[in-house]
Amino acid sequence: MLKRLLRPLVLLLFVTGCTAKEYDWIIKIEDQPIAPQDFVAAQMHAYVEAQPLADDSGYVLDSTIDGVDGSQWISNHTLEKLKRDYFIEAEFEKRNLKFASQARDFIEMFGREGWENVQSIYTNNGLELQHYLDYLETLYKEQLVFNDIFINSSEDPVTDREIEDYLHNNLCRVSLFKVARINDDGTPLEQHQITDIETVVATAVDSINNGLSMADAASVALTDAGKLLGSNEVFSNGADFVSTVYISNSNINLVYDFMADFFTVPQGQCVYYTLDDCYYICQRIPLCDTQVEYMYLKQDVVNILRDVEFEEMIAAACRDMTVEYNDEALKNYSPAKINMTIG
Repeated sequence: MLKRLLRPLVLLLFVTGCTAKEYDWIIKIEDQPIAPQDFVAAQMHAYVEAQPLADDSGYVLDSTIDGVDGSQWISNHTLEKLKRDYFIEAEFEKRNLKFASQARDFIEMFGREGWENVQSIYTNNGLELQHYLDYLETLYKEQLVFNDIFINSSEDPVTDREIEDYLHNNLCRVSLFKVARINDDGTPLEQHQITDIETVVATAVDSINNGLSMADAASVALTDAGKLLGSNEVFSNGADFVSTVYISNSNINLVYDFMADFFTVPQGQCVYYTLDDCYYICQRIPLCDTQVEYMYLKQDVVNILRDVEFEEMIAAACRDMTVEYNDEALKNYSPAKINMTIG
């Protein structure tokens, strides 16, 4: 799995950090000194994470993130990143993990290929290619630690019940089509038209709940509604107007609030919603059409649950780590000195 290795590359295209190297260490974690270059790199990552969360994208440090001012948020997450790296290094050694024979060659090749994109960001902040390669190596070590805990070990496997509970609470799949709620010439509907259109929509919903396919129901409903809206078109292939979408419980408010209702609708049931200039005829359907698709989906859920467990493990370990600050050095490596100039 290379997602941990590849994911941050693009993000690093947008940030820079402070450059001065005036101290041997900035903070110590578990008595381990953190060099200025490593501290700067962590600040860069924290700034990347802050940008999409800030309420003022023009200047992150003047913004507020999760109720904390941008500068403090970056400082907090800089420390979190450094603790995480310490955990990964310690686990890597404790588990006696080794790089595969060609892993370092791959990291160097991957790093040199990506260096052109991030070079100015690193060099503007007193960092060199080796610091970028060190960063990629840490990501690779994290993946190896993850694999050793969750993939290479047969202990404490994710159960089918855990998977089913996750899917039930977090994901549903809906088949739908839309019926216009406005005349073909763009004029608003009169009240008698609204009544007639809603009768067409309600009939379509009832027919689907009684076993008619979404495609056939769409053909009838769109043709009948068209006559009421000023069109004589016959929609013989309703399947062309039927869509299938996955809805995640974490993203329902990003589209339409009514999508949250689907998690309470029994599988197979059809309902409709009125929104803007359309009626949405929606049927909750099984998450997958085939058993093979479902097996792939279950594996995705296992990965998600393992990622959550891994993050909880790291957070628990980091909470107990001792931290010593070099207060004088911190003044020279504050978030305010992060250089955002590209190139």
